[in-house]
Amino acid sequence: MTKEEKIIYTRLLGEGTDVYRPVPSLIIKDNVHKITGYDIFDPDDEEWEFPPGTIVLVENREIGGEELLVAVKRK
Repeated sequence: MTKEEKIIYTRLLGEGTDVYRPVPSLIIKDNVHKITGYDIFDPDDEEWEFPPGTIVLVENREIGGEELLVAVKRK
C-alpha cells in the first residue's frame, strides 16, 4: 500500500516570531502524519519544531489569512 503525501506546516523555533515552514509528510491516518523532507532539512540553518521522521498530530489553523494544515503535537 502506498501512503499518500501531503504538504503540512511545522513551526520554526528561535525566529523571534511565529514562522512556519511547508514540509512534505506521509499521511498515516486521518490527522496523523509522518514528517519527511530529509532532503530540505538543514539543522544548521533552521530549527524545526518537528524534524523529519517525527510522527505528528495535525490540525487546520488560520495563519496569515490562510487555512493551513499544521503539525501541533508529537503522536
